[in-house]
Amino acid sequence: MSSDKSWVLSKISADSGFALDLGGGRGELCSPLRELGYDYVNIDLEPSGGGLRVKGNAELLPFASDTFDLIISSDTLEHFSQPAVVLSGVHRVLKDQGRLVIWVPFLHPFHSNDYFRYTPLGLQMLMERANLRMVSLEAPLGLFSLIAQAWIVLFRRVGLGFMEPWLERAAAWVDCRLSPLQEGMSFAAAYLVVACKSSESRISGLRGVSEGRAHVP
Repeated sequence: MSSDKSWVLSKISADSGFALDLGGGRGELCSPLRELGYDYVNIDLEPSGGGLRVKGNAELLPFASDTFDLIISSDTLEHFSQPAVVLSGVHRVLKDQGRLVIWVPFLHPFHSNDYFRYTPLGLQMLMERANLRMVSLEAPLGLFSLIAQAWIVLFRRVGLGFMEPWLERAAAWVDCRLSPLQEGMSFAAAYLVVACKSSESRISGLRGVSEGRAHVP
């Protein structure tokens, strides 16, 4: 399982209910979410793996309103050509008090059908326009993860792509331990967002956005 999935799972507590994985692909999150007590649903253009597989577009979610307790977008928000439409749909199908967890790249190489990069303020604006309350916004991976990505591109070209997981883990380890010394929000490899469908949610993490800092667990 990729490191970004591990960060996403760090924001999900054991519970019960339905979890929707937007663009879940091979269904990597199926087993860990089932272990946490969720019924897993994967919507993708070509879904595979375990759980309930739904072939469809995240911009037109084929589910009833107030269906899901948890929705995840892991490395997919940048691939949606109409992110505001997707998040409006998320708000509709998410139950009251339900949570949305997003992992989205920032300073990261262009890849595949990749439309956008989001700043902290851009993410905040998207959440507000979708009537979702931002609970937290963090940048767990910083400068060393960015350097690692450059090395990964080089290693792939010379047939050493097998070193990618090791490099990512090593860089993440260094970033986490040096986070107080880094401008986390400025040199973020990716952002980790938790949002909630509830007017009573307490907004936190926004102070870190304005001051250029991020909370790293």
